[in-house]
Amino acid sequence: MGKEFGVPLFASLILVLDLICIGHAAWKRQPGLWYFVIVALPFVGATMYLLTELLPRARANPVTRRAAADLGRAVNPDKEINAARAALEELDTAENRKRLADALVARGRHAEARDIYETALTGAHEDDPALTMGLARALFGLEEYEAVRATLDRLREAWPDFQSPEGHMLYARAIEAMGEVDRALVEYEALAGYFRGEEARCRYGMLLLRMGRTEEAEAQFRMIVQSVDSGSQLYRKDQKTWYDMAKQQL
Repeated sequence: MGKEFGVPLFASLILVLDLICIGHAAWKRQPGLWYFVIVALPFVGATMYLLTELLPRARANPVTRRAAADLGRAVNPDKEINAARAALEELDTAENRKRLADALVARGRHAEARDIYETALTGAHEDDPALTMGLARALFGLEEYEAVRATLDRLREAWPDFQSPEGHMLYARAIEAMGEVDRALVEYEALAGYFRGEEARCRYGMLLLRMGRTEEAEAQFRMIVQSVDSGSQLYRKDQKTWYDMAKQQL
């Protein structure tokens, strides 16, 4: 009875797979040879089509890649931490320490990450920009804002030509959290001119609003809404948080 049920079910699944591949081939206006291969070689032809046409396109699509990455993190959130820890145990290098600390920051384990960054920032890597930036992220996550500023000031002294929009944003947010709103306003204004996305402009607008400069704040919020409305679907998805905040203020 199990075999009698299983064979028709498997055949039905093959038919559905073939129909999906044929439909996709028609939608994408693929060469006629693909229809012959899919029909003449049930399952085998559809598998060939999936491997050569659908999967490469999916990997090239940023939305698909992000969805796959999000799914992977949801299924095994500590996968990168475990892999990075294993790599560090096998070979103790500054690069492997950074990989583990970065993974810990991504999971919100900032205290562990801070300790690893600090042990990596020694010797030849004492002023390493990537490690120093990682330490600043971990310190910000721990709300040690004075330490964030000191760390980024030290980075700027060691590497005067080093440019990092993320570092600039961390610096501005740290000094705002410390109550230095006038200085933070200057930093946000500078960031709004070049920072990718709408975060800098939105934070600038929110601080202007907090300082009672309503008209200037509303101008920033209108710019955010116009920018996102005219952007691509991916941009609208990426900037949804800041777009929603701007719309709420308007």
